[in-house]
Amino acid sequence: MNLKTLTQRIRRKMGSFAAEEVETDRIPSAVIIPIVEIDGEPYLMFMRKTEDGSPHSGQVSFPGGCKEKRDKTMLETALREFEEETGISRENLEIIASLEPVPTRSTPFIIYPFIGILKGTVNPKPDKKEVARIFFVPFEFLFKSHPFCYRNYTYRGLVFRTPLIEYDGETIWGATARILELFFDKLKEP
Repeated sequence: MNLKTLTQRIRRKMGSFAAEEVETDRIPSAVIIPIVEIDGEPYLMFMRKTEDGSPHSGQVSFPGGCKEKRDKTMLETALREFEEETGISRENLEIIASLEPVPTRSTPFIIYPFIGILKGTVNPKPDKKEVARIFFVPFEFLFKSHPFCYRNYTYRGLVFRTPLIEYDGETIWGATARILELFFDKLKEP
């Protein structure tokens, strides 16, 4: 599936991108699921967080983070964090849809995912304090891997039953894998 076809399918299956905040005692956060064309094929961009002792230290995630007082909407949070973490301007990103919020299981966050298409050549300049690595996974690999296998994964001495995707030496699990699962569930709906 090429990027144009994928973009049309996402718009058709997932509609608008006006995510409403839900009433919850969880900490609101937001991520961008960035999709980029590389050599004529769509890829999803991920990052591995630095090992800094924070709650999601060393984990693979989408660019994003916690809502701050200056953020009027969850989309503003996602775009601000995307720019801060990747060094890519929001001007190079077209938001085309959003997904339902996903709660984390080991921490008190709720994540609002937005789907964005990166335009042009992508040259990330990650914030080295927050991001250890940015990497790209072919959409086709993820599409064919879905539905994802659930396995036990140990993190900081705790065992989690989670969808698990391994690619290029990286392990995608937890909330990020559940967001991916939701994304592909919706994409594959009849």
